[in-house]
Amino acid sequence: MKKQSVIYGAGNIGRGFIGQLFYESGYETSFIDVNTELINLINDKKEYPVKFVSESGINDTSPTEIMIKNIRGIDGSPENSDEISDVISKADIMATAVGVNILKYIMEPVADGINKKFRDNNFEPLNIILCENLVGADKIMRGGVFEYIDDNYKDLYNEKIGFVQASVSRTVPVQTDEMKSDNLLRIVTENYKYLYVDKAGFKGEEIPEIKNIIAYSPFEYIIKRKLYVHNMGHAVCAYLGDISGYEYIWQAINDFYIKTIAQKAMQYSGMALEKIYGEFDFDCIGDLIRRFGNKMLGDTVHRVGIDLKRKLSPNDRIFGAYKLCMENNLPVNYICLAIAAAVNFKSDKLSGKSLSEILIESGSFDLIAENPEDFALTEKFYKAIKSGLNVKDLYYML
Repeated sequence: MKKQSVIYGAGNIGRGFIGQLFYESGYETSFIDVNTELINLINDKKEYPVKFVSESGINDTSPTEIMIKNIRGIDGSPENSDEISDVISKADIMATAVGVNILKYIMEPVADGINKKFRDNNFEPLNIILCENLVGADKIMRGGVFEYIDDNYKDLYNEKIGFVQASVSRTVPVQTDEMKSDNLLRIVTENYKYLYVDKAGFKGEEIPEIKNIIAYSPFEYIIKRKLYVHNMGHAVCAYLGDISGYEYIWQAINDFYIKTIAQKAMQYSGMALEKIYGEFDFDCIGDLIRRFGNKMLGDTVHRVGIDLKRKLSPNDRIFGAYKLCMENNLPVNYICLAIAAAVNFKSDKLSGKSLSEILIESGSFDLIAENPEDFALTEKFYKAIKSGLNVKDLYYML
């Protein structure tokens, strides 16, 4: 009998990354999702392709497309709670890839599955890998799920259930009709292979053997590197690219001034991490810039920039990097420009509101207002963008 894995979320990351890792590690995978059309398609085809693309359209080190098999779909609607509980109760490993805003909705069904696991006298450890861009996702999920655990199982829950933070660095863009081509389940992605996970989050004597998973401690460094260097740099490209009228991230990063601003912001954030943790591989910045320039991904400025309320929140990519640099006496002018550009982003539900209004709504206003010079610089950039200055002019204001 194959080892059983469960992935909550059958979207781009669930199918386009985690599903591949589990399949290549010998697991049979059940995807839980509320998209019934997608679930029905998974159950009909029982396999799906993952296609890898580089700038040339061909990856030099791996097959251009692999088929992910041994899968099934589970309807994630509340009416199907018994099947959801059953499949979670039998899982050897589990992952979530639902998005930060959805985590609260899966806490109860995850708890129901854990309760059933213990009722069925299955006391093997279950580790749940959290593939969400959220610092502290493990604590949030552990506390939220705990509320629904039966009282007589709470000690077992603390002993046997691991919530493991992950740093998802593979870029999976919005899948277009052209990408899906002859198969609606196809995922087109880059071939970045590795998933860093929190070594300290696992329960049990041994960490499960999963291909290309790297268990690391202290994981705080890894998640901050992902958010405050990778995600922050990506966001800088999106927000400055939006000002310049670019549709795709590859267009933005090929703009000399955007590339230079993003690179400088990433370098300062990396320097702050090096100060705190004693390590940072600055070569990764060049690698990230190369990956941002992957034209074949078709990754859009809209996808990377949307959801300002979350992406401008105090601990997310932009303001998290701002705090990191500020607290370590490193320049924040490049990040102040990124904040101003983000507030001017055109296609978000917050678009059109003032600098102060957007920062208040995202919860970050007080953070930057406490530093009047930084707020004044951000406001200066904000007004310059409003007046129509291009990125080249903004660069010379730095």
